[in-house]
Amino acid sequence: SSGINAEYGFFYEMKGYTNNSGYILGQSILNGLLPSHTYGSCSGGDPLAIPSLSHEQLVNFHSSHYHPSNAIFYTYGDLPLETHLKKIGEVVNQFQPISPNTLVPSEPSWPEPKEIAVRGPHDPTVANNENNLTVAVSYKLPPLNDRYMNTALSVVTDVLCSGTQSKFYEALIISELGSDFAPGTGLHSYTKDSYFTVGVKGVAKDKVEQVLQAIDGVWNEVAENGLDDTQVAAVLHQIELSKKHQTTSFGLHLGVGILGAWLHNVKPADYLQFNTHIKKFKELESSGNHIKELVKEHFIDNQHKLTVTLIPDEEYGKKLGEKEEEILQEKTSQLTEADKEELQKQAHELQSAQNTVQDVSCLPCIQLSDVPPSPLHYPVNNTNVEGVPVQIYTGPTNGISYFRCLISDCDLVDEQESVLPLYSNIMSEVGAGGRSYQDCDLQKMLRTGKFSCSTHAAADRNQIDKYKLGTLLSSYCLDDNLPYMYSLWQELLSNPHFQETDRIKALLDADVAGQKDQITGSGHQFALTRSRSHISPLGELNEQIGGFKQAKTVQQFHSGDIQRLVSEVAGTHVSHSDRSLFSIALNTTPDKVDENLEALSQLLRGVPDIRSGKDYGIITRDIVAVESVNEFVKINNLGVNFCARSYRAVAASHPDSPTLTLLASLLSSKFLHREIREKGGAYGSGAMMNQQAFSFFSYRDPNNLATLSVFDQAVDWANQGSFTDQQLQEAKISIIGKLDAPTAPGARGVAEFLGGLDFDQRQAFRTGILNASRSEIQEVAARYLSGDQPHGNVVVGAETETSKFRDLGYGIDTFGQNN
Repeated sequence: SSGINAEYGFFYEMKGYTNNSGYILGQSILNGLLPSHTYGSCSGGDPLAIPSLSHEQLVNFHSSHYHPSNAIFYTYGDLPLETHLKKIGEVVNQFQPISPNTLVPSEPSWPEPKEIAVRGPHDPTVANNENNLTVAVSYKLPPLNDRYMNTALSVVTDVLCSGTQSKFYEALIISELGSDFAPGTGLHSYTKDSYFTVGVKGVAKDKVEQVLQAIDGVWNEVAENGLDDTQVAAVLHQIELSKKHQTTSFGLHLGVGILGAWLHNVKPADYLQFNTHIKKFKELESSGNHIKELVKEHFIDNQHKLTVTLIPDEEYGKKLGEKEEEILQEKTSQLTEADKEELQKQAHELQSAQNTVQDVSCLPCIQLSDVPPSPLHYPVNNTNVEGVPVQIYTGPTNGISYFRCLISDCDLVDEQESVLPLYSNIMSEVGAGGRSYQDCDLQKMLRTGKFSCSTHAAADRNQIDKYKLGTLLSSYCLDDNLPYMYSLWQELLSNPHFQETDRIKALLDADVAGQKDQITGSGHQFALTRSRSHISPLGELNEQIGGFKQAKTVQQFHSGDIQRLVSEVAGTHVSHSDRSLFSIALNTTPDKVDENLEALSQLLRGVPDIRSGKDYGIITRDIVAVESVNEFVKINNLGVNFCARSYRAVAASHPDSPTLTLLASLLSSKFLHREIREKGGAYGSGAMMNQQAFSFFSYRDPNNLATLSVFDQAVDWANQGSFTDQQLQEAKISIIGKLDAPTAPGARGVAEFLGGLDFDQRQAFRTGILNASRSEIQEVAARYLSGDQPHGNVVVGAETETSKFRDLGYGIDTFGQNN
């Protein structure tokens, strides 16, 4: 052995990122469809190519690309533009102009279509991966500077892919050719030439040709008959609603939205002429032929078409590991003794640099004296409608009304709790009243926005080991559509079509098909949820309704008797059909309050009042003795680790809560980032205080036991108070910035409605952050994170690591098929 190890930070970042079938498919489409220039390469870096990057190449690339001559500047907000321009000018003027030569040309059109097959990781949740192929077809479309054509094609492709009533959904999923749309299905408008992809996953090997025929069949049908006017109107309504729906990150989203076109020399002002292009589209389509012509030109007659088949490979991870080892051996075999000494010297220099506290005095910094004394406060009014408590916020909601209804689930037993997420998913996706699920879906798109049902679990803000569990109904609509929105909820609450077993089976298919990619993309959340499950009843509940246990519950129902699930879901709905369990929040403009309350009253009169007068709020679970638990969850073909550790902490209103929150911020930015991200090569790491627990985590981590050791070191670092006064101030300002972040009118008052701190408690929490001292931080670290405090250690990693953890006495769990 050379004694040389591969310690490439970006290598492990991209290794974790690329160990995802959705990424592999998307990258293969981009590289294959637009191969002649920058899109022919992996912009983030191919893990197998990263070790070949030299320092000189990196420096040269940086100097030519990360330069003002290759930059665009975007500002948004109410600060004077002149101030921004002055600062930008001071920086830019320090550089000499260069010609970066980064303009991307259009891809030359092909004379005939192409096909490729690629391999990726197999899904351990699927019994037969030969019947789990992903098939996608992509088409090169006009360049971004053709703004009208990009807008028109966006509308057409949205109609074809959005909702269960869309033609591609019917042709590919209702037909049972596949389980769900392929990742990346839709129009992509960030490349020089935009492109459209449509595909499906969960395809049997002998049905690939049928998938391709079905896609061609949709295009031919639309070219012959056009599109349904109501479906087009529904997509246009969603576009209008998205323009009026307010978020606090409007400026950021606007900048990101125009970035792709702007980088390719499209003027931002031209990009924003959306209403003009929609008006033109409606005028041209009034003849009845415009959509037909668009489909024929850009899809049927388009020879620049790429078909990609993604084939699962059980040996994918092993083969990738072997290639990595080959690269390392090749690199080390070429090293002389002098080279090795130089590498060791550089490694020591790097470690020294990483351990050096950076001088940030040159950077602008907000002072604690700049922090306002109180948080923003959005008062609400409370009333009662048909015996149901209703919270009302009135403000500038831009012609939109927001409805939320929380149904208490405090009466459920454990078995019913595990079905709640399935109930929530199914509830909002089946038909209701006299409508099929497809008709319901179309009406939601035509009349509302974000019509959803979800499971909601919230820690009690005052007492540990108490929580609220409920089902949250949520939607919003243009004020003109208020009667329709409430009517849809009335139909769904009074007569959901749980007998639509084909629809429920399709929902399960889609859920199971996405589990592996969900875990590789958010494995730290699964690890955190599992670690908290070992220390508190709330943690155990969250594991049951949102962690590995919930994923296994979905798998069991998917492979079992669908009628059993239908029966349990229907039973859950019966328990919800009681308005005494309801609490409601409305956000609207002052002039629409009465109309909302009138429609709401009509909705509630249709729901029985069975358990009126009882308190169905807080759930208390007695906790058994808590002991430290070490657990390893193995997943086949997982190339990285996700590590988590959780300790029992306090409720959010407890006096120690702000100090623990401050400690989490300090540990995240001043210790864990350096030790796990910079030194260890993980994609991310952090500490957090929530869900009545204090937790550590790492994300896409090449290490596991070493990271758990860093968690120990983090506790020592905190106990010793190894942070500067400046770092403490920065952490305080960072937390206050998040606490004081503006809230969009449609969401004001909602956090408290769902169980968050009230205004007085938020003020006390804020004061606790500002007043916390070094000694208080050390005290809470010793009290809650000391070695004898019970905690849950969880590592999610590859099955090849199993024996190591078993030898260390860890409990072993398996995520995958038949577990």
